[in-house]
Amino acid sequence: MLIVDDEIDHAEICAALLRRRGYAVAVAMTGDDAIELAHALKPDLILLDLFMPLVDGFSTAASLHEHPDTSNVPIVFLSACADAASWTRVCELGPASFLPKPFRAHELIRCVEESLSRTR
Repeated sequence: MLIVDDEIDHAEICAALLRRRGYAVAVAMTGDDAIELAHALKPDLILLDLFMPLVDGFSTAASLHEHPDTSNVPIVFLSACADAASWTRVCELGPASFLPKPFRAHELIRCVEESLSRTR
């Protein structure tokens, strides 16, 4: 699993929660790093923050969907901005889930488990 968030504290908290549940987790802080790591690791799921500097989550997801190695990796978008325009852009990128920030630990776990079960 790959967590992509420019807020390192948020990414590390999510990673710790998921590691305690037995998931192998890698963390990237930029869209470019996420793309590189995703191609190298071929994660079974990506948790992707929408609003990051330089390369945002929308552009990152589009790049991931264009590459054969990562085109089928499910993405869960994370964002404190859950407005209609953002959700519309997420839907245009293809099948994805959306988890609004802030979220509770059990919401993250449920979303991850549901996303993974849909791909198996």
